[in-house]
Parts: sequence; C-alpha cells; structure tokens
Amino acid sequence: MASHHLNDDNSINNTTKYDDVRINGTHMLPLFELGVSMYWLIFYVVVYGIIFTGSIVGNQLVIWSFVIEPKLRRPTNIFIVSLAVADFVTGLIAMPLGTVARLFTGTKVCLASVRSLYQVLTFMLGAVTMCHLYLITFDRYIAITRPLKYTYIMTRRKCKILAAVAWLAGSVFGGLPFLSAAEDPNLWVCGVANNKVTGVEIQRLVIVGVILITLLLLCFVYVRIFSIALKHNKHRRKLQNLDPSNRKAMERTAVTTAIILGAFAICWLPSTVKYVIEIYINTTEEKLFVIQTAADVLAYGNSMVDPIIYGYRNDLFRSTYKRIFHRVCGCFKRNETSLPTTPRTQYYSTSQGNCTELANL
Repeated sequence: MASHHLNDDNSINNTTKYDDVRINGTHMLPLFELGVSMYWLIFYVVVYGIIFTGSIVGNQLVIWSFVIEPKLRRPTNIFIVSLAVADFVTGLIAMPLGTVARLFTGTKVCLASVRSLYQVLTFMLGAVTMCHLYLITFDRYIAITRPLKYTYIMTRRKCKILAAVAWLAGSVFGGLPFLSAAEDPNLWVCGVANNKVTGVEIQRLVIVGVILITLLLLCFVYVRIFSIALKHNKHRRKLQNLDPSNRKAMERTAVTTAIILGAFAICWLPSTVKYVIEIYINTTEEKLFVIQTAADVLAYGNSMVDPIIYGYRNDLFRSTYKRIFHRVCGCFKRNETSLPTTPRTQYYSTSQGNCTELANL
C-alpha cells in the first residue's frame, strides 16, 4: 500500500511520503508486486468474488429474460436490459482491472502511462449507468404525466436510439478525464500524495460534482413524479380513459425505479466522500486504503443490486429467472416457473395493452 521511490543505489524502499519519481531504469522495478497483506488479499478474493459472481449471473439473467420472454420485450425494458449490459461488463472486466490496480504495485500498474488503463473502464461504465438512470427516469416521467400518449412518445425505435446515445455519451464523458493521464508517462502514481496533483484533483472534483448533480436532479424529478401520482390518485374520477389498475401499475413502476435510484445513491455517494478525503484530508495510506476499499465494494456492488431489485419487484422477471434456472439446473419445479395470475400480472391480457405494458417493474 505504500508508495515507492528510488534511492541513489536504485533499490526500492517503501515510504508513506510521495516522491515525484521519474524513472530512467524502469527495468530495475518489479512488474507486479503484491501491495497488501495476506488478510486483505483473502478479503478481496471472498468479497469481490461474491460481487463478481452476482454481477455476472444476475445481469445475465436480466439479459436472457429479455431475450426469451416476449412479454418483457417492451420499449421501456430496452433501457433496463441496456443497463444490465453495462453492469455485466462492469463485473466481467472493469471490476477485475480495478481490483488489480488496488492490490498490486509495479511498473505495469503504477506508472502514469498504464495506471489509467485499469480505471478508465470503471469510470466510463459508471457514466453510462448514470446516463441510463436519466433515461429510465425520463421514461417514468412520461409514463406518469402522459399515460395515454406514452406508447406514441416512447417507441421501440426511439428507445433503442436513446440507449445507444447513453452508451456513447457515457463512454465519452467517462473517458475524458484520462486523456491527459500519460503526459508524464514515467511518473509513479501509486501513493497518497498523487491525489494532490492538480490534474488528479480536477478529475476527482469533476466526478464528485457529476454524481451529486445527477442524484439531486433525479431526486427532484422523482419528487415531481410522485406528487403528480398523488394528485392523480385524488382526482382519479377525472381519468376516465385510463383503467385504475394501469395507473397503479405505472405508479409501481415509478416506485421500483426510485428504489434503483436509491440503490445507486447508497452505492456511489461513499465514492464522493472518498474523493474528497483523497484531495483535502491528510491521512495515512493504510487508512486511505480502508476508505477506498469500502467505497469500491459499494460502487461495484451496485452492478449486482439491480437484478435483485427486478426479481423482487417484478413477477414476470422473477418467473423468467426461475424458468432459466429450471432449464439450466432443474432448481425449480415447472409449476413454480409459470407467471402467477395476480392483479399485478393480469395486465398483460387486458384490452389496454398499450398502456399496461409499462406495469410490473
């Protein structure tokens, strides 16, 4: 966990004080070197193994469910499955790379020319996730405020285009802070004082600002959504063209999306605290490592939370999960994999299919 600097004899010493190291003979430094104790290594293997498995399996379930269940292939679920793809890639690639950057030191990890390669995908996918939260929130806002026009506004083609834009915008925005990462390619960037470098400070502050603005804006929109929903409940008699069950279903969808937003806030707000500590508070590397690890666990854990939310809140997703498990390992009886006939699921067979396709999220 300690940063390295070169002595006059080119030997490597550990120090908690950062040296502005510019390495001429990089072959004298190890390529990879474990930078944590065995206890921390075991912790990472166990905890990150759970998150890794949950992210991969859970988001595969969401993607497969969308593919095999026709009733889930609705325009509104395009954003859900696109978000699942981002979470899946996070668990499959970004998380292992971030773990290597956190656990190891050496010239293949700690030089400015390569360090950003371990982190950029995490930031890009985090930005993609935030863009999808904007889209899902916008989708819910239209569903609640324009229920009769929703299917004309949010068509399948528009949803696909918006999802593609979310990927493009998130990738570009998430990658921008790293464009200048290799200006000094031989700079050793592992260590506490690296966070005091001007470029790093700006990068961290931008990330903090984006996360906080995103959460505040989305919370404002959801306050508006729920205020409209409450108003409609009080004046339901005026909504003669919309079945009350459909209205309840769309309100349930908004609640589920709000839960997803809340999970995002819980998982990512600690990262903003981490960045503030890195920049403005002097601390030892050991304490900073604990803070970084806790924040990283929550941030990566967000990738496995969403599929659990869908399964808990959505009868159709849950029954499709069971069908997949039944096919793969026979874990559920066939009668347990059928969609239960409840008020929340009967909407699929109602005459107002255009409106009721929004329900049960």
